[in-house]
Amino acid sequence: MRMISGVRGLIGLASLVLLAACAPLVSPAAKTEGVRPIEEIIVEAPRIEAGARSATVYVTTRIPLACAVVYGTAHDYGSIATDTDMAGGAHAEHHPLLVELEPDTLYYLRLQGVGPDGTLYRSEEYTLRTQPAGGASGPVNLASAAAGARISGVSSQYGGEAEDNAFAAERAIDGDPTTQWSSNEDGDEAWIAIELPSVTHVTRVGFWTRTMGSTAQILSFRIVTDQGEELGPFDLPDAAQIYYFDTDFSGRRLRFEAVETSGGNTGAAEIEVYGEPR
Repeated sequence: MRMISGVRGLIGLASLVLLAACAPLVSPAAKTEGVRPIEEIIVEAPRIEAGARSATVYVTTRIPLACAVVYGTAHDYGSIATDTDMAGGAHAEHHPLLVELEPDTLYYLRLQGVGPDGTLYRSEEYTLRTQPAGGASGPVNLASAAAGARISGVSSQYGGEAEDNAFAAERAIDGDPTTQWSSNEDGDEAWIAIELPSVTHVTRVGFWTRTMGSTAQILSFRIVTDQGEELGPFDLPDAAQIYYFDTDFSGRRLRFEAVETSGGNTGAAEIEVYGEPR
């Protein structure tokens, strides 16, 4: 067993170096005969960014893999994390998200997967400890429902207009990157409007686009304020994480509009806004 730890200063998140992996899953008790070390196909040392209650693993492999990581507080794990892009199938850029973690808790991880020729790969067992509950304090996301923000409008949402639908606009401000707002085939015409708790001098925004592999990904977006000011476009390199942009404008109702997309059910996993309320 190997312990991995480390700290990275990204909104108070810890950065840990470990091997990442990929599925179908192999039982911890299974014989290792015929299973290859995943180190053989990793491009460079992967990393994991973890907070008190969630963690994301980032790794690139030399061949496509169907990807997953098993984890839990005991050696029999109990939970599975896969990529959040919802594309399915094998690929080389992996970013499984571990959720519902307990603060300041030791977790066991095994990273494993299968290649297109049926070869199984897996890592040795690793451990990590999550941050204490108060260890990742930082600025408040003013676009979150928890802070008092609300959705004031949306171009559409897949599955209907109900707020409790699995792809409702509210999923983009619930603080959970495993849930997503999805438009109903809006493509480049997708937009979502958020009303902040009060007029705010906005100094930073974050946007995490959803994707379905070859479709549903926002490549760039702009912001239109209730004062008529237009900001952007802001480019999104990929859907593997949230991307942040420094800004300098004021407003309360902000409309996030897709500019360029890969078409289809475009939307967002999370939207964040930081600044100074007035």
